[in-house]
Amino acid sequence: MNLHKILANAVVLTGFILVPFIPFVILSQTTFFPFIVGKNFAFRIVVEIMFSAWIVLAFIDPAYRPNRSWLLGALGAFLAIITFAAIFGENPTKSFWSNFERMEGVVTYFHLFAYFIVASTVLKVRDLWRPYLNFHLGVGVIMAIYALLQLPGSTVGFRVSASLGNSSYLGIYAYFNIFIAVFLMIRESITTTGERARIAIYSAIAILQAVVLYYTGTRGAVLGLIVGVGIATLLIAVLESQRKTLRKWAIGALITIAIIVGGFIAARDSAFVKETPLLARFSEISISNFSKNARVMVWGMAYEGFKERPILGWGMENYNYVFNKYYDPNMWGQEQWFDRAHNVFFDWLIAGGILGLLGYVSLFACAVYCIWRRADELSVVEKSVLTGLLGGYFFQNLFVFDNLTSLIYFGTILAYVDSMGHTQVESGALKVESKFKVGEEDLTIFVSVWAFILALVLVYTVNYNGYMQNTTLIRALSERSDKGAVHNLELIKKTIAYNSFGTAEAREQLASFSTGAFDSSKGISEMQKQFIDLAKSELEKQAEELPTDARYQLFAGSYLAKTGEIDKGIEYLKKALELSPTKQTILFELASAYYSKKDTVKSEEIFKRAFELAPEFETAEKYYLQILLINGKRKEAEKILKEYPIKDAVL
Repeated sequence: MNLHKILANAVVLTGFILVPFIPFVILSQTTFFPFIVGKNFAFRIVVEIMFSAWIVLAFIDPAYRPNRSWLLGALGAFLAIITFAAIFGENPTKSFWSNFERMEGVVTYFHLFAYFIVASTVLKVRDLWRPYLNFHLGVGVIMAIYALLQLPGSTVGFRVSASLGNSSYLGIYAYFNIFIAVFLMIRESITTTGERARIAIYSAIAILQAVVLYYTGTRGAVLGLIVGVGIATLLIAVLESQRKTLRKWAIGALITIAIIVGGFIAARDSAFVKETPLLARFSEISISNFSKNARVMVWGMAYEGFKERPILGWGMENYNYVFNKYYDPNMWGQEQWFDRAHNVFFDWLIAGGILGLLGYVSLFACAVYCIWRRADELSVVEKSVLTGLLGGYFFQNLFVFDNLTSLIYFGTILAYVDSMGHTQVESGALKVESKFKVGEEDLTIFVSVWAFILALVLVYTVNYNGYMQNTTLIRALSERSDKGAVHNLELIKKTIAYNSFGTAEAREQLASFSTGAFDSSKGISEMQKQFIDLAKSELEKQAEELPTDARYQLFAGSYLAKTGEIDKGIEYLKKALELSPTKQTILFELASAYYSKKDTVKSEEIFKRAFELAPEFETAEKYYLQILLINGKRKEAEKILKEYPIKDAVL
């Protein structure tokens, strides 16, 4: 039994060593969306193996079994809610598996739940929480150095992203490291040289991560830091009754924060602010143009979607349905296919309705409750810093959406908070252990074998097809062979045949590849015709599989219309317009299809509709002016141009 326990511990602890390095994983040459795919598959595989090994530990030793707690219950309830929301949502498959660009979905939260269970038990039993958090900080220093090395002579500009591929992702990464460093720092006393040295190291790490946060230019994370520090210092100022000096310092810090914020507001139009990149980004925020802000419009669409399905929402990863249905035509200058509300709380309203949002918020509420009512080992200052961490993270989620890196840190903090309220072994658990006296070794072997099989099954079923589909897709788009394009055609067929969560992406890329990788001036070759025929077939399949997704109705219709099947294409485009009646992109494609049929009257009608949705949209105006001239309506065109002048426009 001891051997099984030793091996299981070794596997789990190896997983804890690997988890902090997951943000470094980039499979740039072998995967589609290289900053996303490798990290997520790595996290899933590591957690699957850790959890399987933990089952052996929990069987052998009751100390490793999770105790009932508010946080465990809240996380379990939240997972149940989003699972039911996914099952009854608009696109259950996508809700569970997501896509290559995000790789979130319910499956990621199952893994996060498993990670929470393993971390909250094993690290507590082995008394490894402090080393584990220190290890995270050490790895974070490597990430910080990596980020700062991007600055001199870099082409990335002011905003660095290190190995995360997105400055916002790095911003929240730095945010968590700042608070963890401060938390560990205040747990030190100053009585010995070693303790003072550790305080200096933690201080240096916090400053280093603050510099990285600055160079990410991430307004949400910076505001989160300000709010988090404000919450922590306010709590210390109000609740710290033992150390009067510390209380005075906290009050002074609050006053300083107020002065800095007030000073910025007063000087927001000064040359210094405008010439400082991060401050300049903050100065761009204005109440006067608040309603025209893209994120505010996206939030408005999310609210409309929530009102339609208020209880369980649309299911995870299904915001795109809401975005299309309630599309604001004033979004014409922005990305046309938003899949997030850029606000975690609106995202959960869409993904899980009011129940999903309450489930998510309950994680913070239960964590704060555990900090202040269960964590007796923590001082007021330590509790205040942890509360500030959660409060600042909560606030910054008003402006961004979560990613794997932030979820790992959030799960780690929740597991730490949960473990603080538990003793290592409860008396009831000891009684359970006594039941396995007879045949105990045989049972342990049996459980170990099945845990090993479980790990293999999980790693294969959860990851293999998706990973192979992703790598085969990138090969199909980039690999060259003596067989020529036939090799790429075989690979794209193989990609689709995996029938995993990247099939829609593969079909989109096939359509793009089939029209962009050949020389159109030489006519359509037999090989290109094979690509085009396959693309037509697959895009139609995609449109039929997801009949309520305007994106795929548009893609099928546009492709068919451009490759000669205009009438068939128009039918798909009409369907797309029914699903998203105010999106100019769809109107342009439909009007162009009618123009190709020489039906300029119908084309004019549709271009006019696109123009009237947002007259300031110059592209829509140009299309409308052109069709008016073609239809001999010069006076009407001149009238429109006079009312909405376009630079360098000539009739």
